[in-house]
Amino acid sequence: MLNTKKYFPIIQTFILLAFSAQGVLAAEEGIKNPISFSSLEALIANIVKSMLGLTAVLAVGFIVYGGFLYITAAGDDSQIKKGKEALMGAIIGIIVIGLAYAIVQFVIGAVGGGGSGSGVGGGVNN
Repeated sequence: MLNTKKYFPIIQTFILLAFSAQGVLAAEEGIKNPISFSSLEALIANIVKSMLGLTAVLAVGFIVYGGFLYITAAGDDSQIKKGKEALMGAIIGIIVIGLAYAIVQFVIGAVGGGGSGSGVGGGVNN
């Protein structure tokens, strides 16, 4: 079982890096209020996309963790097994995150909200 107290500082670091990256991107695009929204669908879309991004960062962190366990195993079969399990879990997690993102984008496009213009039809109204 994963000892969360032991790895909590690592998780905090990845969360901090994720928010720092969002800050850099916001500075390049011009500072926008992340809480402002035009509709309830847009608010829900922003929250879901943010959570998916955060879980993607955590999944990448677990890939690094699993790779570290695997590389430093030094022939210890239990350590190799833990590393492989962490890697497989993270890869499956990234696949699930990608599918969830695709589903969210499809639903937002179908509902007609989101404000990103990336829904079905490219957001162009004729």
